[in-house]
Amino acid sequence: MRKIITFIISVVILGLNGRAEKVDFAKSIQGVFEARCIDCHGPKKQKADLRLDSEEGALAEVVKPGKSGESKLYKYISLPADHEDIMPPKGDPLTKVQIASIKQWIDEGANWPKELVLISSKDRAAAEADANKLPEPEIKESPVSDAEKAAIARLISGEGLGEKFSAPLVMALAQNTKLIYANFRLVGKNVNDEHLAPLAEIQNLSELDLANTQITAVGLGHIKGSKNLTKLSLANTSIDDAALKQIEGLTNLMSLNLYNTKVTDVGLASLMNMKYLRKVYAWQSGITEKGAAELKKALPNVDVNLGFKLAKVEAKKEEKKETPKPKKEETKPEKKEEKKADVKLVSFNKKCPVSSKDVDPTKLFSINFCCGNCLADFTKAPANHIAKVKGPDNKKCPISGKDIDASKQFVIGFCCGNCLASFTKAPAKHIAKVKK
Repeated sequence: MRKIITFIISVVILGLNGRAEKVDFAKSIQGVFEARCIDCHGPKKQKADLRLDSEEGALAEVVKPGKSGESKLYKYISLPADHEDIMPPKGDPLTKVQIASIKQWIDEGANWPKELVLISSKDRAAAEADANKLPEPEIKESPVSDAEKAAIARLISGEGLGEKFSAPLVMALAQNTKLIYANFRLVGKNVNDEHLAPLAEIQNLSELDLANTQITAVGLGHIKGSKNLTKLSLANTSIDDAALKQIEGLTNLMSLNLYNTKVTDVGLASLMNMKYLRKVYAWQSGITEKGAAELKKALPNVDVNLGFKLAKVEAKKEEKKETPKPKKEETKPEKKEEKKADVKLVSFNKKCPVSSKDVDPTKLFSINFCCGNCLADFTKAPANHIAKVKGPDNKKCPISGKDIDASKQFVIGFCCGNCLASFTKAPAKHIAKVKK
């Protein structure tokens, strides 16, 4: 008797487990509607005056809850593929699984989440992209005043820089804009604080390059009111932590180049309120990884580029060897063996740019440069200069053409000799994959 009862209970349980689970609208129905129906039956377009983006529209016209056989929606999506009335009319017909899910959903009562309004998959993707898009500053061009025109003319003339020196480049950032781009890099060391005074009158200053100049905190004081400034380069200047305080009010700044300056982790406090800051180039400055991490806590969207570590020179340990006894005919005194230095090269990348496998530290491609500046330029944009690189261990700098300094190297690692050979044959083909 017990065996019979046990058998009956087992049959009942198996029967219950065999029932199909109730259709989940969000998982099985919403995605189909948004991908295949809403473009033609939604807020932007309503073919046949039909909307399927809301419960009110769908259930009023083509869906009869509990009755898939009487629902026009099920009728049209289940027509033969070559039928002129099949829905959706474009693209492949719905799959058998999708059709079965919609039928079951209708028969189960066509449950629609309360107040849910569907949007097309294209609009949803666009909305998600906008939501994930990083905020950008709202730059408002100012009317060009007479003072601004005079300041621009004064800078273009090279006033105060001497006749033998070129003037800074000052021009419109782009067509149909009042925003200004100013570049003092070419004038370089001949520029000091007083030459920047006209910048205080240029309200539309948007991008400013002060690299290689002699500016100090006083010079930066001339631009502390430049609210439209989004990009600033202070590379190769003597700017320090105290000087950086002059620009802490530039809250719309998005890019700041501090390469080879005296700025340390302390100076990063002046950047904490720059919520739009995205790039900080800090190679060969006093900024450390710890300081960069602290800045990123305050500004999660910022990328602090600290460059890469140069090759380290380590003394090679020599094994003690027994000195062979000199032959009788030898009369010259034995020379003492000199200690040699062995350069241990550290590759810039961790993954092979050809195979994406881990790097073998013995499979290296070394590019030599004449100075830190050329090495830095190459590191920022290798693809712009790789065409000048004719092979590894070059004798002339590919940027300046000058003799190389052996300590200034860009080292690329590979997983094996085959990948190294492939790169050597066509560096430009793989350089974009060289990532730190």
